[in-house]
Amino acid sequence: ATKDALQTTSSLTSLDKKWICLSSGCLVKVDISFAVVGGVLRDQNENWILGYNRYLEFCSVSEVELWGIMDGSLLLLERSYDNVIIQIDNMEVVLAIQDQACND
Repeated sequence: ATKDALQTTSSLTSLDKKWICLSSGCLVKVDISFAVVGGVLRDQNENWILGYNRYLEFCSVSEVELWGIMDGSLLLLERSYDNVIIQIDNMEVVLAIQDQACND
């Protein structure tokens, strides 16, 4: 993968294969030292497949987002989904994933 692989799409329905969308979000509550991450998996027609969440000890926002992507990715692997789009709004996480992919 390259940094040019970053693509924006407004709708999964325009894709020609069966794609699954992994959307992840997080909540970090600093004053009581906890974080929660959750996400949802949807098909190319934006129908809900399943949701997930995880309670974490205190982490940075980027770490929590990465946990969400990992948890969602593991669920997708367990269900043998091959075509995945990850939707995330944290540029630090996007760049970290792209940098790691370029180094592998």
